[in-house]
Amino acid sequence: MTISPARNDLSREVPVSAELLIKEAQRASRRRRMRNLAIVFIALIAVTTITVIQTMNGAPSKPTPETAVVRFVDSMKHASDTRFVATYRVANFIFFQRGVITVAQIPNPPGTKVTPNVDGYSGSGRYAYLFRGAKGRVAQWIKIGSNVSGCETPTLGRKGPMACSRPSPYIPSNGFAEEDVGFVPTYVMQSIQGFTSKGPGNKLQFTTRVSKQFGRLTCLTQTLAPMIQTTCIDQSGYVVLWSYHSDGHSMSVTLTTFNRHPTAKDFRTLIKPTKALVLPPF
Repeated sequence: MTISPARNDLSREVPVSAELLIKEAQRASRRRRMRNLAIVFIALIAVTTITVIQTMNGAPSKPTPETAVVRFVDSMKHASDTRFVATYRVANFIFFQRGVITVAQIPNPPGTKVTPNVDGYSGSGRYAYLFRGAKGRVAQWIKIGSNVSGCETPTLGRKGPMACSRPSPYIPSNGFAEEDVGFVPTYVMQSIQGFTSKGPGNKLQFTTRVSKQFGRLTCLTQTLAPMIQTTCIDQSGYVVLWSYHSDGHSMSVTLTTFNRHPTAKDFRTLIKPTKALVLPPF
């Protein structure tokens, strides 16, 4: 009887199967890692794309000239709501001759309750200007609340001393509005808005200048042929320079001194009032 040796096939197959299982597990692990990396990569691309879109949408657009003018005027309005004393050298400023205008104001705080006068006009705060002409002409206009008073020297061709009026109710009609021309910042602001309302023919240009006395200035030039107007304000919004030219006619305003401390003296008539209010004839 021949005895055959036992077969070793089973012992060889077992390690082969284990090796295959290990390799398959490794491949599965690599596939999972690749899948996870792909998911992270796609997520990063999505986040970056959204960020770029948001950045592009949130980037400030360049302001239009009209918007720049609005900001320019808003700066002037903010300055006009403060207290100050400003002296301007003027030339042919509306019906004023060459000379000097000193403007003083003490606005009431926002929300101040005002009571209309007998003519229905409501006013608050203290505002005044004093014009001294190169040829001796003097004109003064004072508004305190809803009352006004003024002083004047006789116009050319007339004789007599200067006279000042007692405070009387302000009536914004019958020529009274013309007296407000002396308030330089207010009139200049109205001139800018008047140009702006004239339509697309109004050409706008912004430039910068440097004043030794008042620092960096922002200037707006408005052109509507044959008219050209330039206004320069300081960093706080106060008018420093203003000029207007049209067909050989020109006007100009130049700030010479400025402070933020008006006193009661700035709102008194030059001499004791002697009569009821009359409009100084310009």
